[in-house]
Amino acid sequence: MSKRYDEEVEVRVERDAGMPSAFVWRGRRYEVADVIGRWRIEGRWWADGRDREYWRVEARGGAVWDLYHDRQRDRWHVERLWD
Repeated sequence: MSKRYDEEVEVRVERDAGMPSAFVWRGRRYEVADVIGRWRIEGRWWADGRDREYWRVEARGGAVWDLYHDRQRDRWHVERLWD
């Protein structure tokens, strides 16, 4: 089961790999323990021109999150929490 959100978050990205290593959501910091998946939705598929890079990550403690980077606006969001 999952809960859907679309809230902006602050993400720390590893310089070399370009992947999220931690994020802050609703005032709480989450350390990324593992990257489970990565995919991209490009503007050519969507009328609104969205260009998003998604990351499915496991945070320390076991929760799984879908984060995305809005490449047009250079902002990160939490989209989904899997429980």
